Amino acid sequence: MLDTDQEYLTTGQVAKILHCSRVTIFKWVLNGRIDAIKTAGGHYRIPKENIKKFLQPQQSDSEQPAPGGRKIKILVVDDEPHIVKTLVIFLKKSSPVFDVYGTTNSFDAGRLMATFKPDIAIIDIVMPGMDGFEIVEKIKSDPITKHTKIIVITGYGTKENIEKIKAKGANLCVLKPFDYRELAEQVKELSGIKT
Repeated sequence: MLDTDQEYLTTGQVAKILHCSRVTIFKWVLNGRIDAIKTAGGHYRIPKENIKKFLQPQQSDSEQPAPGGRKIKILVVDDEPHIVKTLVIFLKKSSPVFDVYGTTNSFDAGRLMATFKPDIAIIDIVMPGMDGFEIVEKIKSDPITKHTKIIVITGYGTKENIEKIKAKGANLCVLKPFDYRELAEQVKELSGIKT
């Protein structure tokens, strides 16, 4: 991931490493989440060390374990492998109580709902071979999985879609591109972990 010999990276290179848009990186630089240097030409260069620091978990010393002292099971479902991989890694690093599994396959997602029995499912509602609205409704209507809290991630965040998915039972709708740290905080909040 950071196996480049370059000491400074462009916002585009960092966006590729973190699997998000250049606009997201630019916003993070402007609000101070990532330290960068502004060139004479007005471009930002980000020291590689700052990216390593950014990727470190930001766990609070006051973070409390999950209710009952058990692991919180999280299932990530998205057809974009880089989003699944990055989100799984980021969530695992954000809290030691998270047991995270990810898949890009809608069939595996259905199987894992029954076998892994996640406490929280993070689901992209637009995937090949899967109607996300229908999936959320099925999860919430099944006695075995109805306790699962659902975070929907989508690049199609129309007001109509957000209202429809929440009516089907989703707890939260997050628009792509999303901030991994904010999503991790939202997962902690939904799981009852006090930070």
